[in-house]
Amino acid sequence: MSDEFLHRTDTLGTVKVVTCGPQKKHWVEFQLVDEQGEPLANLPWRAVNDAARADCAPPYSGVSDAQGVVRVDGLHPIPITLLVSADPLAEQLQTRRLRAERPEPEWPIIGDRSAPYGPQRPGFSPIEAQSIAAGHGYHYVRIGQLCDQAPNVDPPLADPEKLPAFHFPDPTFSGFTVEYEELNRRHVVEVCPFRAWALVLHHQPEYSLVNAHNLGLMSILAYSRDPQKERGSPERFFLHQCLDLSRTPRVLDTGNNWVCVVTDVPFSERYTLARTLDTGKANPPEGNTQFFYAINASQVLVAWRGTEMAWPFTDLATDVTFRPVKPEVQATCEPKVPCADLTPQGSVHLGFRDAFEKARRIYAENLGETIGSEIRDKKLFICGHSLGGALGLIHAASLKDQKPLLYTYGMPRTFTLKAVHGLAEIRHFRHVNDTDTIPSVPPEAELDNHLYNLYGQLGTSLGFAWSLVQLTASQLFRYGDPFCHHGEIAMLYWADQHRQARGSHYPAYLNKEGLGAPYHTTINHRLAQRSLMYVVPSLSTDDSQQAEHAQQRFFTSLATESRNRIFPPNGNLRTGRFTGLGNHFMGVYQPHIRNQLLELLNPGRDPLLERQVQRQKFKQQMRENALSAPEDELTRNRVFLELQNQLEQALRVTREMEGGAEALQRFDAVSDPERHHETIKG
Repeated sequence: MSDEFLHRTDTLGTVKVVTCGPQKKHWVEFQLVDEQGEPLANLPWRAVNDAARADCAPPYSGVSDAQGVVRVDGLHPIPITLLVSADPLAEQLQTRRLRAERPEPEWPIIGDRSAPYGPQRPGFSPIEAQSIAAGHGYHYVRIGQLCDQAPNVDPPLADPEKLPAFHFPDPTFSGFTVEYEELNRRHVVEVCPFRAWALVLHHQPEYSLVNAHNLGLMSILAYSRDPQKERGSPERFFLHQCLDLSRTPRVLDTGNNWVCVVTDVPFSERYTLARTLDTGKANPPEGNTQFFYAINASQVLVAWRGTEMAWPFTDLATDVTFRPVKPEVQATCEPKVPCADLTPQGSVHLGFRDAFEKARRIYAENLGETIGSEIRDKKLFICGHSLGGALGLIHAASLKDQKPLLYTYGMPRTFTLKAVHGLAEIRHFRHVNDTDTIPSVPPEAELDNHLYNLYGQLGTSLGFAWSLVQLTASQLFRYGDPFCHHGEIAMLYWADQHRQARGSHYPAYLNKEGLGAPYHTTINHRLAQRSLMYVVPSLSTDDSQQAEHAQQRFFTSLATESRNRIFPPNGNLRTGRFTGLGNHFMGVYQPHIRNQLLELLNPGRDPLLERQVQRQKFKQQMRENALSAPEDELTRNRVFLELQNQLEQALRVTREMEGGAEALQRFDAVSDPERHHETIKG
């Protein structure tokens, strides 16, 4: 080989002269978009690489154009990092809406300390598919992976040094980096909006099914015994789950994951305060009244815990009795006490009043100052189950000038009739699950008998809505000033249907089943199919009145034998002393409400919900037995079915609100129709 082709770099310093052109320069484009595909325009940015850090290249900076595009030219073949000015980025991202459905990654299992907020799974975003089809790169980032520092947040974070982990997974603000192999192309960067979750709650006089669902879940959450830092606590729900936009918030309840109906709001409107308080953990401990409250930019939510429902149900067993009430049972009921500070006349249940007063005295700063000051420019929502409903009503009465909205579930009677009339301005929807016995206590034997004689087993539930407001003053106080219920009822009622047949106990005619017998009775036999009716009389006053009249006629038309068999006069509708108690648990209430919501969101789903199939069978049974069924019972069931159809009205406000359609779509997509089956005890 000739020496002229050798290139030696030895000590002689021999060199080879090479002729070449200027070094090839590279380029890259970043297109910044939100989850709707809308551009993030006019954002100040800067880009850095090793050449710029070493002053071998000029700094790269500018403003994203109208299409959200950032273009950098003249690059060396080395990685480059994009950083966007934090405050303008945060301000713009707070105004952008989330995509309806979320990735919903699985939570790490117990003991797994890995971060719960991983990258978005491939193939989830429609923007990803569009970008790849166009030959672009695609990336999904959150604000903390793109901004150059922590943005200013108003209201400020409780700990400015501890940024929300979902939005700020990178505490060093190292920016978004593209490797040199990915230069010379456009990269579509989808940025998660800087938002937070808020419960969908409507502060309105009309019944809302979403209110019923969400406030029912808050009533379940009030029972949580999890420490504040555990995932099942109210604090973790509002201050952590509601900041995790990868998942729909859920209420954890002994293995159940109840999906909430939520909408996204600007991060500045997030829940900033959530606290659980228990008088049994005060210093010194006093009583056992527990509640939590949560506050965001538009809501003040207070949920009161009900009676502990642990075996052997000691607290409940002392209160439960069935009609008719024996004198010694009635004598053991806690007395009524005046409530002049809550209502001009009437009385309140002493035990419930004492439980509330303990909380108000021990936690005066929270119930008085904090909540009292926040509700001046926010909407107040109160809820509770069982005893929690009674405490919620007393709390609402103490703040009636602030127009609280109250939803309760299986609550006992709390105020007397005169007091209830003084609380008419409080909007309250009271849920009763079929034969739940707790709404019938404290017992008022004479009043209960009066309502029972009018309406049978519906007397102590729907009877309050149907009858009390229509009685004259002399009739109204015929029984003194009895405990009674406040608010509009929402009844979860398992409807029966009967077939009438003539019969006779006269021996000579037994073989003829009473046909043509001079001495015969009409016997009603219960048919096999039953159907759950979700009855909200306030949705249709005319239908409610028609159902009232039909129920009254049906009950009074029954022969004594049939009446005693169908509606036992000395007991609850179902047999067994504590049978109705099984219908009292919030875990029995909530599936009815949740599944009713799912049914309305997708009435034609395949397969149908079990409740829909059962209702179809019930309707078929009504048609087949129309000629032999008691006419007034048939009328009542038809009216109840019509009231069932009216429930779409209770969803209208959610559908029409901004973000409401997406909230319902998200809930329907995440909820498993096969979970949370509806049951009835007895």
